Amino acid sequence: MKTFIRITILSLCAFLLALSAYGQEQHAVKKIRPKPINLTPQEKVTVSLYEKVIPTVVTIFTSSEVITNKGPAAREGLGSGVLISGECHILTAAHVVDGSSKVMVKTYDGKLREAQLLFSEKNADIALLKLIEPDHTLAHATLGDSDYLAIGQNVYAVGSPYGLENSFSSGIVSSFRSFDRLYDGTVNVEFIQTDAAINSGNSGGPLFNSKGEVVGIASRILSVSGGFQGIGLAVSINTAKQLLAFEERPWIGVDSVFLGRDVLQKIFQINAPGALVVQSIAKGSPADKAGLKAGYIPAKLGDREILLGGDIILDFAEQETCHVQCLLESHKNVQHSDTIKIKFLRNGKLQEVAIDVSETRRNFLKN
Repeated sequence: MKTFIRITILSLCAFLLALSAYGQEQHAVKKIRPKPINLTPQEKVTVSLYEKVIPTVVTIFTSSEVITNKGPAAREGLGSGVLISGECHILTAAHVVDGSSKVMVKTYDGKLREAQLLFSEKNADIALLKLIEPDHTLAHATLGDSDYLAIGQNVYAVGSPYGLENSFSSGIVSSFRSFDRLYDGTVNVEFIQTDAAINSGNSGGPLFNSKGEVVGIASRILSVSGGFQGIGLAVSINTAKQLLAFEERPWIGVDSVFLGRDVLQKIFQINAPGALVVQSIAKGSPADKAGLKAGYIPAKLGDREILLGGDIILDFAEQETCHVQCLLESHKNVQHSDTIKIKFLRNGKLQEVAIDVSETRRNFLKN
């Protein structure tokens, strides 16, 4: 118990120290360390990797106002991110910035810069920021290809756990998880499971491969104690790319869970090969404007938590929701269409709606 209290106090102190930098620049002279001459070949590779990527990693400070029993109160937040373009776009986790009234970014040179939110999808936990005043001298990272990762491959996480900026940890790819979540009916949200140390404050920070390419964005940890226990999840960078590029894949703003025939018959008495159960709908999205309904009744199917009560999609763009793969292929049917037809069940009745996506064809990474 004493050990837990001591760790909690130390963590809180580190967090408060990090927040003390909010609104002011640090001018302390950094200690220059001579590079050791006795590094092993592997250590030289790792040290060089850190030196290459660290200028691209940022710390994110957020502020917002919350309503309490005593009235409005200020709330401060802390996370990490990574610069990904010369125009100063920053990838981070959605839960780091959602609900914030102001976002400040501390870059590697120690300067605090204000940023604006361009896109956020909380169910996939990806958000895109951009510095209000871009600085083209800032280094930015290269996006990799997360499909070319193997279990057992080395990966490296950089961020500000508990406010300890520029922390570097290494590990391996432990597994890949999708949880059968499909965003917009066609994007399978994939997570990379890793044992690289990810803690509070790492959220939104990059996961690099050995080439220094971003292959994931730190999202969450699975923990009993609340601290790191060897199971961290990062949103795959290919998921982020798909979520942010809508030139050939229209955005409708739906987060859904795929259920197969057995579950549909048992829970809903629906005789169909598969269906998408709508979980949430982005406000102001084409799906929202078309009147689709999100789930609102918390339920648990096995070890999976979902929301029931929303629309149940049986046909997406003239493609029956037979299984996950057919849905991933269905985007080919809508690459050049400004209208998407969806058939769904609501209160046991089959309905159809045409969703207008003509105004959402854009690539957020090119803003």
